[in-house]
Amino acid sequence: MRRGFIFTLDVLLAFILVSTIVVGVVTTQINTQSLYQTYMREQSMKSAGDVLTILRTVPLNQLVPGDVIKEWIQNGTLNTTLVSPDMSPLDILATYWAIQPLYPSVDYKGRAKTVVNYVLQRLLPGYGYEFVVSNESFIRTSNPQAAEDISTSSMVLSGYSYNRTPRGYVARAYLTRATVIREDLYGWFRVLAGADDGYNVLNITRVIHLPSDAQILEADGKFVTRMGERVTLYINGRRVSMRYGQININDLTGYLRGGDNIVSLVFDDGSYEIGSASGTTMYVKYESNSLEVEDPGLVKVYNVISERTGIMYLLEMFVPGNITSINMKFKVRNVNVVRLYYGFGGNLYLLLEKYANPNGDAIVEFTDDEIKTKVNEVLCGGNDCYEEFKKNISKMVFDFVIGFDAYYNDNIGYWEYEGDTYNDRANRERIIYGYPDSYVKIEYIPRTVRTMYSIPISIYFPYDDSRVSYPGQGLRVEYYLPPTVEPWYADWWVGYTFTDYSTIQNLYENNRRFYSGPLGRYAIRVAYTRLYEWMMQPGQNNVFEIKMTNGNSYVRNGETRGIIKYFIQGYAGYGDVFPYLLQGYPTYKGYNLTYYYYNGRTTEERTILVGDSPYKVISVEDLDPTKYAVDDAVLRLFNQLNYLNDLNPGDWKVPPYDGSQQNPIDVDLPAGVTIQMASMGNIPGLFTPITVTLRIWRES
Repeated sequence: MRRGFIFTLDVLLAFILVSTIVVGVVTTQINTQSLYQTYMREQSMKSAGDVLTILRTVPLNQLVPGDVIKEWIQNGTLNTTLVSPDMSPLDILATYWAIQPLYPSVDYKGRAKTVVNYVLQRLLPGYGYEFVVSNESFIRTSNPQAAEDISTSSMVLSGYSYNRTPRGYVARAYLTRATVIREDLYGWFRVLAGADDGYNVLNITRVIHLPSDAQILEADGKFVTRMGERVTLYINGRRVSMRYGQININDLTGYLRGGDNIVSLVFDDGSYEIGSASGTTMYVKYESNSLEVEDPGLVKVYNVISERTGIMYLLEMFVPGNITSINMKFKVRNVNVVRLYYGFGGNLYLLLEKYANPNGDAIVEFTDDEIKTKVNEVLCGGNDCYEEFKKNISKMVFDFVIGFDAYYNDNIGYWEYEGDTYNDRANRERIIYGYPDSYVKIEYIPRTVRTMYSIPISIYFPYDDSRVSYPGQGLRVEYYLPPTVEPWYADWWVGYTFTDYSTIQNLYENNRRFYSGPLGRYAIRVAYTRLYEWMMQPGQNNVFEIKMTNGNSYVRNGETRGIIKYFIQGYAGYGDVFPYLLQGYPTYKGYNLTYYYYNGRTTEERTILVGDSPYKVISVEDLDPTKYAVDDAVLRLFNQLNYLNDLNPGDWKVPPYDGSQQNPIDVDLPAGVTIQMASMGNIPGLFTPITVTLRIWRES
C-alpha cells in the first residue's frame, strides 16, 4: 500500500477564483463512503461542532455513495468545471455561494442545498437540524423551538475580501499513511470464582488486538492472583509461565504478533476465591502504519470458564465523553441467574436480576431503559435522576459488577458462589462467551473528534517512572503535552490499599480539583478526559494528582503505571496566497525532498517525492515558506508531525525548520507522496468571509 501525504492546490476556479479558500482536507486514495455516518451513529457524535468538522474536512465522495455522485454530475448538481467530488461539502457550498451573483440564471445555491442536506440526512438520522449561511436559514427540517438540548456551532469560511486580487498560489497537505511508534497499556478487570476448596479451575481469556502490520518493539506484563493461588499464563497457545502469587515477565516480544493475540490466565489451587486480582496489566510498544484505535465505549467481555462454581465479573469502565446510553449483552452457558450491581464507594447496589439457563446456552441483556428504571428506583427513591447519574459517571471511572450464579452477601461483606459457598452441590462448568457474543456498549458524545487523519500517540509511564511520585499516600504525575496535539484521555492502573469505606479520593489537574468521591472497594483504575480547558493543556507541563482524605486507604508506592493518549493531526489546510508555487516552476513540477526523522533513538535521513517529474532535488533546509505555497504546506504539515523536542514549537517559518537535521519530525513518511497543482488567475474576490451555523436536536 502506498503511504505518505498529498499536497493539493484547489483545481476549481482556475478561471474565476472568486470562492472561499476553505481550510479542509480531501483524499482520493481511501474508499470509505460509509465511514463517517457509521462512526457518527456508533459514537453518538451528535454535536453540531463534530458535524461541522466532518462537513469541513471530509471529501464528498467519502460521505455520499458513488451512484449518487454520478447522478449529480449528470444532472448538473455538481458542475465539475467549478467543483469536484474530492472537495468537502462546505468547500462546494462556499464555491457555489460565491459564484451565484455571476450566474443569476443558474440556481447554484439550490445545488449547494441539495448536496449539504443529503449529507446531513445521512449523518443525523433521528435528528432535526437547521443550517444557516450568513444569517440566511438555508435548510431547516422542522421547528426547533420545542426541542430540548439544541446543539449549536458556527464556523467562518475564510475567503477574499471584496476587490482583493489573489497573488498566485495556495496549497494544502494531508497524510494518508504514516509509520508511527505506538504504545498501549492493557489492564485486566477483576474476575473471580469460588475456589471450592482447591478443586475449581478458572480460565480467563481475552483478545489483545494490534494492527496487522505491527512490529513488536517492547512488551512486558504483570499478572496478579488472589492470595495463595496459582496462575498459568498462555499467549497465542504457548505457555509462558506458571507461578504462585503473580507472574512478572519483562520481555513478551517473542510471544506477541500483529493482529489478534489470545491471552489466557488459568487460576487454580486456591482456598476461598480464585481469579485475576488488581494490578494485572500488560504493556506493548510497536511500530505500525495503521491509525486505527479501539473505542473505549465498546467493552469486550472476556471469555471465562469456571469448572465448578459461579463467577463475579468487575467492569470498571471509562469513556472520554458524555454518556448517552449503556447496554449490556452476555451469552452464557449453564448459568442460572445473572445479577447486575452498581458499585459506589464501599456499597454494591443490586439493580437487575435475570434468569438464564442452568443446563445450556442463554443470552441475557440489560438495556439502557432497564438500567434507567432501576437507577431511578434503587439509587434515587423513585425520582428521575438517570440523566444526572450519566453526567456524573462520565467524569471518571465507574463500576458495574456482574454476578453469574454469584451474589454479594451484605451481611458478611463477601461474594458467595453457587457450587461453593451456597448450594455447594451445584458444581458444573459455567461459561461466559467472550466478545463478540458478550459486550458492554456505551454510547457517548466524545470530547475529541477523531478523523482518518488523526494520528494516535501516547505518553507511557512505567513502574518507578521518575515523573511519578507518591506524596502523602497519594499520587503525583508531571507530564508535558506538545503544543500541536489534541488530548484524548489519561488512563492509570493504580495500586490501592483499601482499608475503610470512609476514604475520599480527590483528583486534581494543574492544582484544580475535577473529581471528588468515595474510593471504591474494587478501585483499580483512574481515567479522565479533558473535562475543562485548564486540564491536559498542550504546550506546557501538566500535573495530575490523587489526594486521599477522611480515611486510611492509600496508593501503594511504585505500584502504578499509566498512559496518556492524544492525537496529532496529519493534515495542514490551505495556507496563505503566495506569489510562487514551488521552486524552479515551471521547469520543475515537483521536489525530491530530503528530510530527517527521529526514530526514538537516532535521527535518520529520508527522501520523499513531492509532485510530478521532473523533480528538483532539495532539502528541507532549502525550503522558503515566505515565497512558495508548496514549501509552506510542507513545513506546516511537518510542524504537526514534530511533537517531541521541537526547537521552535508552533512556528514553521523559523529555522531550524521542522524536518531538518537539527529539528527532525517524529513520524516516518515512506515513499508515495504526490502533489497536484493549479494556478489561480488574477481575478478579484467578490465577497467577504461567510459564517455557517448548524443547530441540531433530537426529534421527539
